[in-house]
Amino acid sequence: MRTIERTSRFKRDYRRESRGRHRKHLDTDLATIVKALANDQPLEPRHHDHALSGAWRAPQPLRNRYPSIL
Repeated sequence: MRTIERTSRFKRDYRRESRGRHRKHLDTDLATIVKALANDQPLEPRHHDHALSGAWRAPQPLRNRYPSIL
């Protein structure tokens, strides 16, 4: 089992997202994802990395360098 460290960046991003439009599901979804990652279990297909389109399009290595909450 891996240990989870909450950095100041994570805390700031979490606080911002908890006031956003996904606040109703944030706690349950985040708990499920973090638990799976900590136990080295595979994520659900809807949480896998996916291609972005439009204004959000960026090369994959660039997106990995600057991830959001996860």
